[in-house]
Amino acid sequence: MDKVKLYTLKKESVNLTPLMSVGKNGMADSVIEELKKQLKVRKLVKVRIHKNSGESDDMKETALELCEKCNAELIDVRGRTVTLYKK
Repeated sequence: MDKVKLYTLKKESVNLTPLMSVGKNGMADSVIEELKKQLKVRKLVKVRIHKNSGESDDMKETALELCEKCNAELIDVRGRTVTLYKK
């Protein structure tokens, strides 16, 4: 992805609220399927990853794993919130 598009998507994502949460069940199949649906409809989605999700404390690593499972691109990581874009 080129820098201009990445910058534009980051700017657009600032006003988004997280649509989904990864909770105590972690990245369960149901969460992945719902995220895929949301990405298909909205293209740009924010996801909140809770501390009790059982995922790594390294949010970048967790976000990249989520991207791989959902065929998405990582746009931004802010705290425990990640923004993904449909490839």
